[in-house]
Order: sequence, then structure tokens, then C-alpha cells
Amino acid sequence: MFISIDTWCLKNYGSVEKVIALLKESGFDAYDYTFGEPGFADEFFLFDDYLERAKKLRAFADGLGIACNQTHAPFPTWLPSYKKIPSWVGATDHESYNAKMFKDIVRSLEVSAILGAKVCVVHPANDASAEENAEFYKRLEPVARRVGVKIGLENMWNRTPDGKNCAAACSHHEDFAKHLSLLPADVFVACLDIGHAEMSGLDTSAVEMIYALKDRLAALHIHDNDKVNDSHRLPYTMAIDFEQILTALKEVNYRGDVTFETSYFALPFPLETYPAVASLLASVAKYMRSRLN
Repeated sequence: MFISIDTWCLKNYGSVEKVIALLKESGFDAYDYTFGEPGFADEFFLFDDYLERAKKLRAFADGLGIACNQTHAPFPTWLPSYKKIPSWVGATDHESYNAKMFKDIVRSLEVSAILGAKVCVVHPANDASAEENAEFYKRLEPVARRVGVKIGLENMWNRTPDGKNCAAACSHHEDFAKHLSLLPADVFVACLDIGHAEMSGLDTSAVEMIYALKDRLAALHIHDNDKVNDSHRLPYTMAIDFEQILTALKEVNYRGDVTFETSYFALPFPLETYPAVASLLASVAKYMRSRLN
């Protein structure tokens, strides 16, 4: 069981190579490559030699002795025709946006395989039904089978116009299970986002998710919040009760990795303190792994 963390968390430290080296020095076994971060992903999406670039990054990480255990594809993954296109996605029509994203996700899967990742997390469309999302995921199935990488669905969340959390694709444990039931288990797995599951207004919890997903649960995004906002902070610093979550993971015999997605935790710290910040993150991850072994 590896301990790993998203590369986005420490992105201010410099290049992805510098971040990976810092993670190795801090005690992490692996890293979760964030394709959604433009500074780290441009070389894979903007250049035709992206596979060669991936091989160089793999050789670099192998030389350090650190693995890539999972990755995160860019998002929003796809937008239904009835969903308004956000101004920040850089497209004016659904067809062009969805075509670009599909191409980038295919590349994410191909690069994930070269990096050695077991799972590539691909968000469902927040406002689509399980059936609509399954139709999209099945288009990716041949690619995932070809490269030998599993696709991880993630539990999402939405907000009402007045700022309250509300349902989205896979946000409830029953809907998450329904999404997975429509897809082959040898390719599609669950990546449980602990923080999302604990947000108010979604009528579920991380523990309920764990018991509902059981053997389909293959990956985690671990982070803390105030149970209202998607804070992505260090576990044990906010409101989530991680001890009961670890107990549930142990009871269902979870055998995936301990992967943090503490994306915003390190951002306020001076760069000079990043080695200490990364070591603290690794220490908490090691404790959580000890509870699962």
C-alpha cells in the first residue's frame, strides 16, 4: 500500500520534477499526477511527442525510486447540451469543448500507462444521469483496455444559486453504485473523494460510501474540510472524523493506496518551508496507512 499525494498540492515549488523529487525526499512512495494543472500538463496536450515526454518523466521518477500510482484527468470531463458552458473553459460551443476534452482524456490515459499509474480518475459530468455518463465512459473503455489503466469515477457535488451544496453525479452512495453497475468492473472502479462525501447537503457520508462501494473501491482522494466547503486541507485539521473512516476502510479490506488530495494546504506557506510541509503530509499519510495494515 503506497502513500501518495497530488502533484498540484505542491505546484508552487517549481517544475513537476522538483515536486516529485521533494515528495521522494519527504517519504512518499508515489505521486498522483494532476493533468488538470496547466503548468504540469501542457507538454502532454500541446505537443505531438507527448508519449516520449511521458517516458522521460517516467525515467526521471524511476531514477529517484518513486512511483506514479494514480493520475487525474482534466475536467469538466464533458458538458451535456443543456448545461451552460462556464466562461473559464475556453470554448463557445459544446461540440468543440467535448471533442477537445475527449482527446485530452485519451492522452491522459496513454500517459498514465507510461508513468505506471494503476488508475486514472475521470470525473463524471456533474449534471448528467448515470446512463448518460455510462455512454460517455464506454467510449473510453477501448482506450483503457488497450493501455491497461483502470478508470476511476469520483463522487461529485453541486451548488444551488444561493450557495448551498446539492446533488451531483455519484454524490450519493446509491447513485455512485448505480453509475458503477452500468460499467464493467474490470475497467471502471471507484475513487472515493473523502472530502466531497462529507460535505453537507449531499445526504451521505464517507463511511456510507465505503460500505456501499466495497470491492469496487480502488482509490481515494483524502483531504479535510469544514463539512461545507471543498477545502482540500490536511486530514485532522478541520471537521472530518477520519478515525471512523479508517475503521470502515479496514472493515471492507480496502487494498488501494493512501492518496492525499490536499490541494490547497501548502499554498499559504512560504516556499522555504515546503520540505517541512511535505514531511508533515507524509507523516500523516504514514499514520493512516498504519491503521489500514
